Amino acid sequence: MGHILLFLSAAFFSLLITFPVLWGASYFKFKQSIRAEGPQSHQSKSGTPTMGGIGFVLTVFIFVLIFIDLELKPQYLAVLLLTLGYAGIGFADDWLKISRKQNLGLTFWQKIILQTGFAAIFAVFLLGFKENQSLLSLLFFCPFSIFIIVGTANATNLTDGLNGLLAGCATIVFLALAIVANKLGFVEATTFSLIVAGATVAFLYFNFPKAKLFMGDVGSLALGAALAGLAIVIHRELLLIVIGGVFVLEALSVILQVGSYKLFKKRIFRMSPLHHHFELMVIPEMYVVIGFWVVGLVFGIVGVFL
Repeated sequence: MGHILLFLSAAFFSLLITFPVLWGASYFKFKQSIRAEGPQSHQSKSGTPTMGGIGFVLTVFIFVLIFIDLELKPQYLAVLLLTLGYAGIGFADDWLKISRKQNLGLTFWQKIILQTGFAAIFAVFLLGFKENQSLLSLLFFCPFSIFIIVGTANATNLTDGLNGLLAGCATIVFLALAIVANKLGFVEATTFSLIVAGATVAFLYFNFPKAKLFMGDVGSLALGAALAGLAIVIHRELLLIVIGGVFVLEALSVILQVGSYKLFKKRIFRMSPLHHHFELMVIPEMYVVIGFWVVGLVFGIVGVFL
């Protein structure tokens, strides 16, 4: 199947499968709780159905099974399982928030332990495909991979704060990764990336400009895990800093904000992550989102030509 057709097929299937997800989330009252310390304008979003990421995660699962020979290329089975594992962590977090009817899911350490565990299993599995490597490089590979996976997943999770922000940026990043993988001759990584991009762009129908459905942590963590896993498989981990520049900026804004407040009792931004800073400058949400998409597109284009 051609690249464009694969992308469109994944998008169409994701669109279709997310309708029953929306119905189920509404029927079973899987509603989003909004944290009180967030922007006051977000309080109107409280009660919006969530866990919509189930739709595009299922699409990725089904399409990868169909279009990638996982027996011949088990590295991509590992990426798929990593994606599902992080989706499972997000599902548990979302479920706890819903059942408690407030924005309190898994604790910070519960998330980190689970995320590190899945990332470690993935990294150890990939060690079996490392040939002619020094002992030092092999010892470095696991902690480095864990850092990349956990960091990327949490960065995408932080980015999921405005309608359409993460879905749009993730679509751009995975398309850029598909182009890079194709240039390097990684056929399966190209296929996987296009599937995720197509599945994710369809979610914008439900999430932008006015959200009828949120993806939840089940979606945001899965996207980060898939992105990091694919980058590791094609040996382009550091390229994530460029093509995923928006995610890096979002994560850095939180780190700088927390660090500055703890050290100097001063805040650098009006609110973090970064998208909230611009939102509190009274810039309409849709314009903030589109602005971030444009920045993400620039990062993606630069990354493709590196």
